[in-house]
Amino acid sequence: MTGALPNLVIAGVGKAGTTSLHWYLSQHPDICASPVKEIGYFSPLVGGTGSLPPIEDYRAHFSGCGDERYRLEASPQYFHGGRPLIESMRAVLGSPRVVLMFRDPVDRLWSQYRFMRSRLADLPEAMTFDGYVDRCLEVRRTGESPNAADRLYRAVQGGFYVEYLDPWVEAFGEDLRIVFFERMTASPARELTTLCEWLGLEVDVSAISFSVENRTVPVRSRALQRIALAANSERLLRHRRWLKVPLRRLYYGLNRRPSPDRMPPDTERMLRAEFAPGNRALATKVLELGYRDLPDWLSSTRSDPAGKAPT
Repeated sequence: MTGALPNLVIAGVGKAGTTSLHWYLSQHPDICASPVKEIGYFSPLVGGTGSLPPIEDYRAHFSGCGDERYRLEASPQYFHGGRPLIESMRAVLGSPRVVLMFRDPVDRLWSQYRFMRSRLADLPEAMTFDGYVDRCLEVRRTGESPNAADRLYRAVQGGFYVEYLDPWVEAFGEDLRIVFFERMTASPARELTTLCEWLGLEVDVSAISFSVENRTVPVRSRALQRIALAANSERLLRHRRWLKVPLRRLYYGLNRRPSPDRMPPDTERMLRAEFAPGNRALATKVLELGYRDLPDWLSSTRSDPAGKAPT
């Protein structure tokens, strides 16, 4: 590794608080974050069929860094890239510190669906959550390849975190850290302090703004949303909080509509049963790795959906 390339990467997963964590870490004086959060330099390797852009393109994102101890990027799609992506990351970056964020896969699936509907994604206009779940389950059960069309429907598959975790642990070992979304949202100052201790950094949490970033909200006007998305440039606004925060507050006031929709209870029960085996395996794995303060969706998986202890 030569030159200004990242040595700290938030590699996953989407809709699990990676944007907020990127923001928190970027405020630390010993961390230089890329002006754009999701560079996605290694993303062409997700699916194993693409090739990397010129390394100069990657390096350019960190040209403004000085002598900070860490250079940070966050591209949550990396987690599902498998061994080809991991091996390429090791070859290009050497031994970076890698952070993974996990969230209850049922809550994450609901958030992902609402996010795609609110951000003008390519879901059919009439697709309900149940219809979306059915398509996601079909993609998982048939093993369809992650091409551009099917990637919209891999949110169920992507929630089986344990199926992707081992190559990351094998490649990065103690340079890998798992952060749970639920712990971060409940006590961001405590979780950031713990993470900075792992990085060998001291942190003054009183100097950190713990605002929630990339919040999914239902909108009244798609036209106004398009204007807001075009104006919300990370490169322009991320370090101009004095401008971004009031603009975001004004936008929410104008365009946010009440959200009466809830996940259908029968669908939630079905999904919790679907994810239960993967969650149990993940709980076992993270306990073996030394994690003890597990969120409820993992600690409760020591019982099956009917409440019986596993045998």
